[in-house]
Amino acid sequence: MASESTNKGWINTWEEGRSPWHRPQVHPMLEKYLDKVIAGRHSCRIFFPLCGKAVDMKWLADKGHTVVGVELSGKGIKEFFQEQNVEYDVSPVENLPDAELYKSKDGKILIYKADLFAVSRDVLGTFGGMWDRGSLVAIDKEDRERYVNLMASLMAPDCNYLLSTFDYDPAVMKGPPHCIPDSEVRRLYANSFHVDFMEKDEDPAEKTMLKQDRFDELIYILTIN
Repeated sequence: MASESTNKGWINTWEEGRSPWHRPQVHPMLEKYLDKVIAGRHSCRIFFPLCGKAVDMKWLADKGHTVVGVELSGKGIKEFFQEQNVEYDVSPVENLPDAELYKSKDGKILIYKADLFAVSRDVLGTFGGMWDRGSLVAIDKEDRERYVNLMASLMAPDCNYLLSTFDYDPAVMKGPPHCIPDSEVRRLYANSFHVDFMEKDEDPAEKTMLKQDRFDELIYILTIN
């Protein structure tokens, strides 16, 4: 994502009610590695880039964490709050004229309706944790370095960044979700991050839906060097 045409395509997908990447359950890899993300902290600010209406956000908020997401589709944000039965307020965002902040009444969930590349550390603050599922893999190839720099700027010194990418045969499908194998993860992150590969998991549902013979989910935990 980033180009105007890509952003329009993303919004149109939501408007047409097509969100095949959405999971109605908490992602099993977030459940599995949450302890490594929060690292013993009872309350952590956790960032969700391109958050959509991920149920993971409500799950983390219920555990006492504060969740901050950025999502371009207002429809997706509204669906999240409605489906999770969470009351919220909407307010403008200072210095971002086209952006809006959707904030739960208890202040535990904040979702910015904005272009991801329009936000910054000045707007969002910094985070002790990140859950990047469906975000990096949606970014246009030419914007990946810019994306990584943004993520680094939002990380507190003790931040643990949980990253999910996909590895498949790009000759069969161009994406998104884009193919980002281990070599590309290390090319993007290794200079500024400690890259800790956690596991590879075959996703049979995604493999069937995308008509792939091989479709692996790669899980990493990244920390600032």
